[in-house]
Amino acid sequence: NNAPRLDYSTGAEAFLLETQSTNLVTYSELFSNASWLKNNSSISSNQITSPDGTLNADKLTESSASSFHELRNEGISQTSGLDYTVSAFVKYNGRDVQFISFNGSINVTSSFDLSLGTVLSGIGNIEDFGSGWYRISQSYTATTTGTNNFAYGVYPSIGTNANYQGDGTSGIYIWGAQVEQKSYATSYIPSDGSQTTRNQETCINAT
Repeated sequence: NNAPRLDYSTGAEAFLLETQSTNLVTYSELFSNASWLKNNSSISSNQITSPDGTLNADKLTESSASSFHELRNEGISQTSGLDYTVSAFVKYNGRDVQFISFNGSINVTSSFDLSLGTVLSGIGNIEDFGSGWYRISQSYTATTTGTNNFAYGVYPSIGTNANYQGDGTSGIYIWGAQVEQKSYATSYIPSDGSQTTRNQETCINAT
């Protein structure tokens, strides 16, 4: 509706004007969709209120198996030499969380403490969105080109491939998954069935 968004990140009120970006995730909120692989984990849809104020955030619950537990998307293309950033909104529900981006033979990994809102390891970033919600992200440069070389893995625990004995009840809440061909995370771009682009934002006489 052409109403400008406001940014307070510098401590002063200003217009938030962003460059064009595309969310390469085709279902950014519908984690029950088949494009999201659930290994030793399950998704319960629309369990709590997300950062947008709607009852549309899902619950990722680990199984009781002694194995790895993950939510993963392998259908996202990447091009060697380009920068990518993965991000998602997550909330503590008994487990901390680990991000793994499979980049050819190189795995880029970051882990996060969702109780304290801190980065435990890796090159990730975490931002507080209130009510226990955090936006986690990590960036990397692709070393291979292809569709299946990229995997977007969210693990409801910390450790190598999140391989551990699950309890069948613990996990995380998750909403707003995003992958973009940029060296940093832009604001969330919702998608529902296709990759979605936000056009470059401009303002005449912004001052």
